[in-house]
Amino acid sequence: MRKLFLLSCLLLAVGCASSQTVPGAGSDSLHQVKRVKVAEGVELEVLDFGGQGPALVFLAGLGNTGHVFDGLAPEFTTNHHVYAFTRRGFGASSWPDTGYDTATLGQDVVHALDGLGIGKASLAGHSMAGDEMTWVGSHHPERIDKLVFLDATDDRAEISEFLRSFSNPPMPTVSLEGLPSRDAVAAALERDLGGPVPDHEIDQGHEFDPTTGRYLRPHRRPDAVEQMLRGVAKPDFSALRAPVLSLFDGEGFPQWLEFVAGLESTPADFREQARAFLPVLRQHTAEADAALRKLPGWKLVKLENARHYIWLTNRADVVREMCAFLAP
Repeated sequence: MRKLFLLSCLLLAVGCASSQTVPGAGSDSLHQVKRVKVAEGVELEVLDFGGQGPALVFLAGLGNTGHVFDGLAPEFTTNHHVYAFTRRGFGASSWPDTGYDTATLGQDVVHALDGLGIGKASLAGHSMAGDEMTWVGSHHPERIDKLVFLDATDDRAEISEFLRSFSNPPMPTVSLEGLPSRDAVAAALERDLGGPVPDHEIDQGHEFDPTTGRYLRPHRRPDAVEQMLRGVAKPDFSALRAPVLSLFDGEGFPQWLEFVAGLESTPADFREQARAFLPVLRQHTAEADAALRKLPGWKLVKLENARHYIWLTNRADVVREMCAFLAP
């Protein structure tokens, strides 16, 4: 199933930017690591890849940190000053008790731009970041130049509402439990996501036993996924006024739900309700896709043989389409 990480990407006062090395990541020839205050007691990890030109900011999907773009972001430094943000609750960013709803996460993006001294930027977001980009574009259109959705236009609000009716819904992700080493984790991620995951992403997004090297757990606040699931907002793409490029793989939540409903390991009550919900979900997804194609200023591009992490499976396509779209 191509989108084994799709569901896990459901469940992602203004200060000044200060250059500061983040433990375990560090600044190197690839990027400078900064921390930017976005609220009282909350700082985001910001990766500054450098470059010349207007700002381009990458926003990670829920299961990742900004380092997931380490292999993609440098492609754009010739014509842009490129950054990547790690949202609160994940990786080296602060892990506050609250603030995981779409509106607050969107405000974090705006406050990080303020802290970096960026008045206007293009945003490129993967999966769950699509909700945050839509919030920023709707509520602060003056801060947005262009928007790039990297397989990020699914309606997570509808599927979230369905899942909230279950105490322990299935959560298909790449299985890392029990893997003996960092190398084994890297190999599993590459196999299931469709391409090699950057080294810093593995180090900042996961925890390993310091003695044995075995995989322990994701590196994030334990309840961040649950809080984001409860706080996801229904996106209003029609409210966006900036030019939009949407790159996608052609699969969505109906495919995931059908897959899970067919597994014998899935609880019977979930299978039954999922099969009843599927026709409604398919209809709503088709209607949403049709509506997107009618929006002015949107360019939609389906990438063939892609997976959810489209820049890992179709790097050349993503770079080509983004460069053409972001050109002045």
